[in-house]
Amino acid sequence: MSFSRGFSSFLHQNAFRLPSSLRVAFCSARSHPTPARLSQVLRTPLFRQYARPSHVVLRGTPARTGSSQEYFLRDSVMRAVVNTKHPAVLYRAPDRRLYMLGVYGLAFSLVAGGLWTLRFRYQLPEGLPFFVGPTYVVVAFLMLGIAGYIFSAPVARCTSIELIPSTISRTPVQLRIKVRSLPFLNDQVIIADLNQVSVAEKLNPVTLELLEADRARHQSLSEGLENYGLINYGWEVSARWIEQKWTSFFLRFKFAVLRFGIVKLKVNDEKWKVDCSGFLLEDGQAIDRLVVVE
Repeated sequence: MSFSRGFSSFLHQNAFRLPSSLRVAFCSARSHPTPARLSQVLRTPLFRQYARPSHVVLRGTPARTGSSQEYFLRDSVMRAVVNTKHPAVLYRAPDRRLYMLGVYGLAFSLVAGGLWTLRFRYQLPEGLPFFVGPTYVVVAFLMLGIAGYIFSAPVARCTSIELIPSTISRTPVQLRIKVRSLPFLNDQVIIADLNQVSVAEKLNPVTLELLEADRARHQSLSEGLENYGLINYGWEVSARWIEQKWTSFFLRFKFAVLRFGIVKLKVNDEKWKVDCSGFLLEDGQAIDRLVVVE
């Protein structure tokens, strides 16, 4: 501090020997910035630009230097569609003509049975207990309700999903979805962006479970029993046969009643059914990568 004061007094005493530019700089009073003025300087855009490290990326600015299309084209299926300009089939519904006949045959039988039961309700003889008439009505409406549930199984189905080159410039690809409101109507084609489509759940786990169920139904009963004796062989084959039939019945009930294997696809606030027993590219992984789960 004493050295600085001495140096300052020395400059003031010998200031007239210095050039005019230096004399003005040394002899003029220096203004000390106030905290308010200092904060204004620190908040200027120019100061922030030079003060910010060059390797730090601000939140909200994209960290990648490439375009958004390069980001989306990391997917192999999407990249193949863009490069070849040919659509890629992501999903194709299975052939269900025999299934349709069986479903509608069962549904019409239940409708006929329900109406027949309801007709007998009004032809009951006199003197029956009071609960007989309401029981006929309950059974009739129960059969009609089951028939309506069966009728709704083949409706609003998605027949195919394709990834196609985009017809607009903002996205590299789009989805071409073919849907069918009723089984006997023609397909309706929907062109949608990827952000307009969602699924209720991932397709790949459902597909793998369907494949495992199909393998269990068709598994050989004598597999791995080559070294068994006659009695043990017969006992093990019988146990496997009972287990296989019970598992097959449970799975068929699960698929028919609980409709397992059907995933809802939402397109522009409309829901369509995707049957995971049909063809799915990469066992459904391609759609899982492109379409979000709602």
